[in-house]
Amino acid sequence: MPTVRGFKGIRYNPGKVEDFGAILAPPYDVISPGEQEEFHETHPLNVIRLILPKGEGDSKYERAAKIFRDWFLDDTLIQDAEPSIYPYYQDFEEGGKTFTRKGFIARVKLEDFSTKKILPHEMTFPKHKLDRLKLNTACRANMSPVFSVYSDPEGSVEKLIDERLPEKPLFDVLYKDGIRNRLWKISDAETISFITGKMAEMSFLIADGHHRYETALEYRNIQRGIRDGAGEEPFDYVMMFIARGEGEGLIINPTHRVVKNLGQYTSDSFLAKLADEFTVEKMPYKQGLTDIGYEEFTVVTRDPGYVYRVSSPKTALPGYAKLGVMLLHGIVFKKILNEEESGIFYTKYPDEALELVRKGEYELAFILPELRASDIFEVVMTGERMPHKTTYFYPKILSGLTFNPLW
Repeated sequence: MPTVRGFKGIRYNPGKVEDFGAILAPPYDVISPGEQEEFHETHPLNVIRLILPKGEGDSKYERAAKIFRDWFLDDTLIQDAEPSIYPYYQDFEEGGKTFTRKGFIARVKLEDFSTKKILPHEMTFPKHKLDRLKLNTACRANMSPVFSVYSDPEGSVEKLIDERLPEKPLFDVLYKDGIRNRLWKISDAETISFITGKMAEMSFLIADGHHRYETALEYRNIQRGIRDGAGEEPFDYVMMFIARGEGEGLIINPTHRVVKNLGQYTSDSFLAKLADEFTVEKMPYKQGLTDIGYEEFTVVTRDPGYVYRVSSPKTALPGYAKLGVMLLHGIVFKKILNEEESGIFYTKYPDEALELVRKGEYELAFILPELRASDIFEVVMTGERMPHKTTYFYPKILSGLTFNPLW
C-alpha cells in the first residue's frame, strides 16, 4: 500500500510575508488568463510566478526556476530542518452549512497505477502533462500538491492529527473567496510514524491533480534513466495532500460542458440524433435543471422556455457506464459530436453555462448531475477512468502552502 513520509518542506518565510492571502493562489489549471494577470499584479511574491509564469516557449519555465532559486537564496523561501507533515484545514460554507475539510501534506512514494495502491479516476491531456513536466524539470521541485483521498471510517489518523496540532498554525488566512485556510507543521517522529503506519493499510484515490501525478511518474522515469543508483531518491516521491473520504468537508461537484461548435448539426437536428440513442424528455426550464438523476444529464439550448432531460440509453451498458458523465462521453462524444472539434468550455457553475448559451456565445450546454465518492470508486475499481474534467472537488487546494524539493 502507499508509502507516506514526512519531508523537509520549502515554504514562505513568515518573517518576509505579512499577508499570506496575497501570495497564495488556486491551482494553475483553474486560473484564467485574466486571473493570471491579476495574481501577477497582486503581490511581487505571489506564487503565480512559480506555478504559472507568463511568457511563451520554454523560457517561462527557466524564469520560474530562477525566481524559485532567488527566493530560496534570499530567504523568502525557507526549508524546514526536520522531516514534517503539514496539516491543512479549510473552513467553508456550502449549501447553507459550514464544513471543515481536514487533511495533511506529506511525501508519498510514486506507484504505477498497475499496483492499484494509488488510483486515478480521470483521463488526462498530454499537452498539460508536458507543461508540468517542463516546470518540474526546470525547478526540480513539486510546486503544488496532488490531492488524494483515503478511506478511514474510524477516523483514527484525523483524530491523532487533531490532538497533536501545535497551538499556533504557520498561517491562518481568510482567502478572498471566503474560505479560511490554516496550515500547521508536525515534526514529531512518533506521530508521523503512527500516521505512515496506518496509511500503509490503505489505497489512495487521486481526487485532483492527475496531470501532476502522471508528470511526477514521468519525471521519475526520466531521472532513473539518467542515474545508476539503486537506492531511493527524492524523485521517487511526490508531494500530496491527503484527506479522509468520510470527512465532513469532502464536497464533489460536477463539471459542466458548454459546446461552441455542433459541426454538421443544428440544435434541432442534434436533439433528434440524441433521441436515437436515449430517451429525451422536453421539460420546463427550471424543472429540467433540478433533481438531475445520477444516470441522467440535461441539455440546454437557446430555447428560453425549455430544456431536455436525457436518460435511459438504448445501448446495454454496465452500471458504472450509466453515470451521466459516462453517458455523455461514452455515447454523445463518441457517436454524435467530435469532442476535439466542439470547442468545449468547462465550468463548475451551472449559471455560467446557462449564461454563455443565452448570450449566443455557445450553442448548448450539458448540465451534469452530482457525483458520489462511491460512484468514483466503482468506476476506478473496474480499471476504467472517468472523462477528464469530471469532478470538481471543492474547495480547491491553494498553491504556495509548501514545495517539495526533488534534489
